Order: sequence, then structure tokens, then C-alpha cells
Amino acid sequence: MPFIRRVRVESPGLRSEHITAVQYSGSASGPLTVASTEAIARVIDGGTTMYTRHDQTGERALVITRTSPAGRRHLTTVANGRETDNLLRLPRF
Repeated sequence: MPFIRRVRVESPGLRSEHITAVQYSGSASGPLTVASTEAIARVIDGGTTMYTRHDQTGERALVITRTSPAGRRHLTTVANGRETDNLLRLPRF
């Protein structure tokens, strides 16, 4: 199962729409691969289930896709009812 473990954000970096790329792995501790947010959104929309995983805390959340008001696909989570905090709590790269 793939896990998103790090994110790259554009300024101001306060919302999940600001994530531009991720580092993910095929397992909870496997080697990391870089992908754009758009590429990961296509994979998830195609039926692949992905989770976040924080390397320090082990916390994880289901990643889903949304469309911003500007029409751009982005990644988010709803594990605790708040879409903005799970991905943005991951380490930056």
C-alpha cells in the first residue's frame, strides 16, 4: 500500500491546495519517490488507495482528491474531519 511521507508546498503553504509535490513509498518505510500532486491525484482517481504516514509519529490518514475553486486537482485527507492538517503536518522536502 503506498504512503505519502513528505510534501513540498508553495507559499504560503497553509492549505492542502498549496502542496505541489510529494515523496511517497510503496510501504511504510520503503524508499521514497517524488511525484507531482497532479500525478498522485490521477493515480488516486484511477482507484489506487493511498495514505499519509508520518515517519516520527506513525500517524496515518486516507488521502483523497478534491478540485479547488480554480479548477485545480489537489490532495487532502479527512481522517479527523479537518481536510487541511494531515498532509501539512508531514515533513517538507
